[in-house]
Amino acid sequence: MEYIQEAVLLGVDLLVLGICSSQYFKLKKNLLLLKDAPQLQIDGQLTERLKKEPERKLGYVVIRGSVTPIGTALRSAMSPSVTGVLQTMTLTEHRVARAMFGFWQQEKQIIHVSANEIPFKLVNGKYGVEIVNGLSAELLDMDTVYENYEPSSLSVFDHLFGLFSGVRQKGLQTTEEMLRDGSFITAVGELEFDDTGIRLHPPSDGSPMFLTTATKSTLLKRLQEAKSSTLLKVILSGTISVVLIGLIARKFYKRKKQEWEEQKLRKQLEASRAERRARTRPPELSEDQLCVVCVVNPKEVICLPCGHVCLCENCAQRINDNCPVCRAVIETKAAAFIT
Repeated sequence: MEYIQEAVLLGVDLLVLGICSSQYFKLKKNLLLLKDAPQLQIDGQLTERLKKEPERKLGYVVIRGSVTPIGTALRSAMSPSVTGVLQTMTLTEHRVARAMFGFWQQEKQIIHVSANEIPFKLVNGKYGVEIVNGLSAELLDMDTVYENYEPSSLSVFDHLFGLFSGVRQKGLQTTEEMLRDGSFITAVGELEFDDTGIRLHPPSDGSPMFLTTATKSTLLKRLQEAKSSTLLKVILSGTISVVLIGLIARKFYKRKKQEWEEQKLRKQLEASRAERRARTRPPELSEDQLCVVCVVNPKEVICLPCGHVCLCENCAQRINDNCPVCRAVIETKAAAFIT
């Protein structure tokens, strides 16, 4: 219980440190992968290069091109004039909730997300690369084509219920995002060639796939900034962990030091008592006068309620359950004065 506050804080901080460290190493890995990824042109030479590669694939590459649907494009549900190849509809609840100390704070909660996609490719002139599983991209830049916020109309009952439950709805927000037909984007992933053509899809080794309007250099800059920011969080969390561990270690050392000093004092007192007893002890003791346990010191303690005077002071400190003579339960002990 002495270290409970520091231990709880240390546990929370180590959890944050673990999350930040994991994110930092992930960003570092992604940054190195992206730096080493070749940027290829979508042209006639791309097919010839892939044919020369083992298994006709390149593990991680960067390409740029214009988004072109394969077949009929998706049409926006809220803005019919907008067409695209990837679409998400998000319904978000805005609400106020009672926080830890009784204050009310703004919150957002996603209630529902729906997504649609159609086959599409990135085109450069007459050449193209099909993009597979675009919605699974770790970074997916899409345009917001519709956004609407509807404030809630609450009754008196709703206000009272929110007061007691600690949550009150403020409104609902509908957002539609699309990757538009004709957008010029950068795609990063695994490039593969087969009988149907060239496809780019999420890497089989778990590396991230990106579909972004940023260039490779801009994307590298973003990742570098995110890496630096995460590193600062790791350093801060690590410093807090070291301080907390130091506080716990300091308390533990002080407690152990106090125990050592108390133990040393007890030993000194026991030695002093033994020396005093030795000075006041008769030169010769009969066997009946010696402690039945150690058979060295005189009998000095009586066990109650049985009444046997059978223990010296040292042995009496260790024997608390049964009388060594009759095995009766010891309820209490008292000093005995034998003349």
